[in-house]
Amino acid sequence: MPSVIVIGNSYSTRLGVIRAVASLECEVTIIHVGFYGNDCPSKPLDGYSKYVNDILYFNRQEGEKGLVKLLLEKCAVKGQNPIIIPTSDFAALAIDDEEIKKHFSVPYIHNEINSIGYWMDKANQKELALRVGLNAADSVVIEKKGKGYVMPDSIRYPCFTKPISSIGAGKKCLQRCDNAIALQKVLGIAEKNGIQKILVEDYIDIEQEYAILGFSDGKDVVIPGIIEFQRECQSHKGIAMTGKVMPIDGFEDLIGKFSDFIRQMGFVGIFDIDFLESNGIFYFDEMNLRIGGSGVAILNAGVNLPAMFVKAICRESTDDMAQAVTHAASFVNEKMVLDDFAEGCMSFRKYRKQLTEADILFIKNETDVAPYKIFEKQVRDLLFSYKRIAKRVLHVLGIRYS
Repeated sequence: MPSVIVIGNSYSTRLGVIRAVASLECEVTIIHVGFYGNDCPSKPLDGYSKYVNDILYFNRQEGEKGLVKLLLEKCAVKGQNPIIIPTSDFAALAIDDEEIKKHFSVPYIHNEINSIGYWMDKANQKELALRVGLNAADSVVIEKKGKGYVMPDSIRYPCFTKPISSIGAGKKCLQRCDNAIALQKVLGIAEKNGIQKILVEDYIDIEQEYAILGFSDGKDVVIPGIIEFQRECQSHKGIAMTGKVMPIDGFEDLIGKFSDFIRQMGFVGIFDIDFLESNGIFYFDEMNLRIGGSGVAILNAGVNLPAMFVKAICRESTDDMAQAVTHAASFVNEKMVLDDFAEGCMSFRKYRKQLTEADILFIKNETDVAPYKIFEKQVRDLLFSYKRIAKRVLHVLGIRYS
């Protein structure tokens, strides 16, 4: 098997992929993406996995071209095509590069009509979603022209704003706006962050949020289960901390439309789609052209999508691999729980309760124990941290820590 390079900023997601491809006995290199100052970055938690052969560090400030340069200089092997699995939008876009494709195997759009970047545009995604029969909230695009943003007359309030692309935008512009004043504040945030286009959707009262994780080889699409979000991380807006993974029973029609969506897009690789339920109607939200953070739950439920991707690239059959989640199970993303604990958003008792009640954990693993030992050390260091205690007291009092 060829070597595998896992790129992204979240050690939790990278670790899930690392362990998944370890079943194929691939050599694994991780590229830890972050915003680094002058200090040497510390070893990431997934770097302690026994399945990792090498660790590289990349400063996000160097941009997409910088990542391409690092890959070509440090990871390209003559006569081989290492497989790259991105776990962030930045990585997914950066590797959609012609020079990279000469030396590596990467996710791609097989019909060559549009690029990865084109399909990262949420407006393009919504147009395709409607075309295959999915529901989507009505929306308009606000674009910056000259010194300001052009405001369409068709905006209805309340509305919900999000960047057209997630690259470099984070979660800062995900806002409900009840009036034009609130919308202008979001546009101010967008301008400070260099965001040129904002998608403005009619606001939907969300009853439940879901996601699917899947794999496509360009012809066949595997969507093994449903991820139901239950509790959002308070310190990371829009990221699930706990949830449930379920079989697709009862969602078959929706899964069929999602499969058609992927086939018409022409995507080859691992993908993640978020969708919403309101008044009994399911709405397409957005697609990530890479594994999503909560997607590790599907991998730990027994469906090894990263290994499918590797085998498909190597033109090996995946017919003998499990392709469906068979039973419901609860999960918790320990990193999100730890971050909420560190920020004072929850007590230690609540922290322990979240972990002990889950069927699936993302970091703890009986055959790869070192990462969880480091994780537990981080918890112990935080337990008596004066900074964390101060944050907890202020959180209980309803005062924002600064």
